[in-house]
Amino acid sequence: MLLIVLFLCVATSSFVAFKRRDQLSIYLLGMSLSNLLMLTGVIIYIAAMGGIAATEQVFLFLRPEVKTWFQYLPISMSMLGYLVTVGRTLFPYFLLLAGLEVTMLFPVRRRVRLLKRIALIPPALSLIFYYPKVFYTLVVGRLWLLKVAMPVSNIWTLLYIAAALTLVVQEYRATTIHFFKRSFRYVVLSVFSITALYLLYAAKEPTQIYNMFIGEYIRLGVNSYIDRFRSVLSWAALGLCTVFFVIVGSYGMVRYTQVNVDEDREDLTLQRKFDAAGMGVSVFVHGIKNQLLASRVAQKKLNRALAGESPNLEEVRRSAALLWELNEGMLARMDELYRTVKASALSLRPIHLDMIAASAVKRFHGKYPDAKVEVELGTNRLVLADYGPLGEALYNLLINGYEAAVLAGRTPEVKIITRAERFWTVVEIWDNGGGIPPELQSKIYDPFFTSKNTNYNWGMGLYYVRKIVKGHWGRLRLECRTGEGSSFFVMLPLFDAERGTSET
Repeated sequence: MLLIVLFLCVATSSFVAFKRRDQLSIYLLGMSLSNLLMLTGVIIYIAAMGGIAATEQVFLFLRPEVKTWFQYLPISMSMLGYLVTVGRTLFPYFLLLAGLEVTMLFPVRRRVRLLKRIALIPPALSLIFYYPKVFYTLVVGRLWLLKVAMPVSNIWTLLYIAAALTLVVQEYRATTIHFFKRSFRYVVLSVFSITALYLLYAAKEPTQIYNMFIGEYIRLGVNSYIDRFRSVLSWAALGLCTVFFVIVGSYGMVRYTQVNVDEDREDLTLQRKFDAAGMGVSVFVHGIKNQLLASRVAQKKLNRALAGESPNLEEVRRSAALLWELNEGMLARMDELYRTVKASALSLRPIHLDMIAASAVKRFHGKYPDAKVEVELGTNRLVLADYGPLGEALYNLLINGYEAAVLAGRTPEVKIITRAERFWTVVEIWDNGGGIPPELQSKIYDPFFTSKNTNYNWGMGLYYVRKIVKGHWGRLRLECRTGEGSSFFVMLPLFDAERGTSET
């Protein structure tokens, strides 16, 4: 049964690594493979030694025929012992790499590459020391060296495990946005379940396999791999707990991957719609621009006619001036959108988040001068962004939120909230509107889709926002509370100001 559990864990980790192809999934696969090496070696050794109870045979081999097959495998004890050593040594190393990969603690993050190199030293030295020929040469006649090596090996192993689990738990607790926390929860489950498997036999000294009949190990207090538990119940509990951990961890790993796979699939679907709509968008923008140019010509004629009038037309002139200003503003924004669509490129530069938020609020007040926007700067990180288009994207989200609250018959409330979350810098646009019905949530990013009056809305706002966010290597996510409002999350990759790069 234990081997089935191990192969299930490796198969799941391989699936995750194949789908995600990132460092974290590779480290999780390394942990599973290390477990497989260690516990396979232990099972073969126990089969070779024999003398185990029936309950132990069920847990380890399921059937006596399987035990017999393992018992007569043509593998030397030295090779078997080193197989266990390799798995036992590499697991805490991969676990620590996983912890360093997920942490966002600034002092650790700044030195993560150096820490990964330093972390390689103890396992590398252990693998050299425990290599059978080296081990026999150094230890025979020098039993004191074994007395030193054993506690040192256990100490660095436990320190690696404790450090890694601390980093993972701390990162989980520090995550505040719900969907980030929900996704990261699966990583935590995976790490803890695989670690639980490892700890089954990790405390035992693998070099006892090299020397089956040496009494020094007994005098040193080394626990044998064939030590029995006190009762049948202990074996049953161990088996059930092991299966439980692997099932939970496997589900967690698959679910964590599924979240990202689903998002990637959604991105591909939207990209195809963007490509198909590209020509239509260019024609649409060009046509609207021509209409605005014609409106400006008509406005000039109106101003000339009004200039020669003697009656008091001050109010009319003020209205005409306002119309002129609005036309100019719309033309400027349309030029910006037209250049973006035509060039399909953005000019990304490091810029502080508060400047982009201020730009969005200023544009919002250009349309709704008396409306209030609450700004909560949880972070003022530098982000790699194109100031104009990204500000326009946030402005569109503010407008949508404000108008959704008005449509719901409520006193409108809109907020811009910035947060630093793991590998993302997040801008949340929150509103107290009526929310978006579930049946429309999959359509809101489609070009030309709108649930509003089509005389004033053409359904291009969220299409444009999504296009701009994707152009910043970011993601746009909706969290909707039916009847309570909506939150749009603009997720931008973490920008490393010192290295001048973004991390995703």
